[in-house]
Amino acid sequence: MISVIIPNLNSPMIDRTLAALAAQDCDLAQVEILVVGRDEPGLVHDDARVRFIDTGHSRSAAANRNLGIAAARGEIICFTDADCLPAPDWLTRLSAALNSGSAQAVGGGILFDTSNYWFLWDHISWFYQFLAAAPPGERPHLPSLNLGVRREVIAAAGLFDERYDGAAGEDTEWTERIRAAGYINLFEPRALVTHAPARGSLRQMWRHAYAYGRRSPKLYATRAAYHEDVYRFLPRQRWLLLLLTPLLAGLATARILAAYWNHPKAWLAAPGVWLSKVAWCIGAARALHEGRTRQTRDATLP
Repeated sequence: MISVIIPNLNSPMIDRTLAALAAQDCDLAQVEILVVGRDEPGLVHDDARVRFIDTGHSRSAAANRNLGIAAARGEIICFTDADCLPAPDWLTRLSAALNSGSAQAVGGGILFDTSNYWFLWDHISWFYQFLAAAPPGERPHLPSLNLGVRREVIAAAGLFDERYDGAAGEDTEWTERIRAAGYINLFEPRALVTHAPARGSLRQMWRHAYAYGRRSPKLYATRAAYHEDVYRFLPRQRWLLLLLTPLLAGLATARILAAYWNHPKAWLAAPGVWLSKVAWCIGAARALHEGRTRQTRDATLP
């Protein structure tokens, strides 16, 4: 059986997400869908395939996913978000990659509305390694909006870290922990979801990037993969990080555009990507100021 877990906080399009899952080309008798969280608009309806777990109050995405894992019956557990529309062959491609034995955690490709400038720079900034045009292969981490894992991986690596109080960083940390446990994170770009977040203004994009910085696991950089990228040089002093923010944002933007140069609109997104990295650095500086940096972290959670 395949279990699909969707954390939900009153998404106005969760019904469209569920409709996309109902149109999957696999044997739906072997699929269960667990929507966990809040649904005040009343768009989620239990049926033979869908179970709604009402948490009664707002909880973090990590906590909702963990509750879904505890209730899931499948040997393959897939995750998507309540602002995503999976392609008809999404589950088929994720489960095929997991059943092949080549990887125990598989992330899929992300599509988005490229005509929306805010979406363009938001997705290129944060998801450039996971967009549909990106090459397949191993990744140090994977995003949870398009992810499938085998149950034994969760037993070995543990659950999502519920100390993340929002939807930023918890999936990076979790899939890094999966990799540290000896499993392979594989990117399969043909397993597609269309991401349509409710972010359509400069203010919303800034707040999103700021939250990423404030909650980023890269602040404590204890995972092996972070020792392999530029974040190992991230200043741990708030004042120095703020001073270097324009330079660090420029370096990050250049690295992203170099990796994604073949996209016809990538260079148009450059100013927005740079601005998102500035917001990230300011959020990270705020976290350092609040003393939220953790230099060590258990490999498994209680």
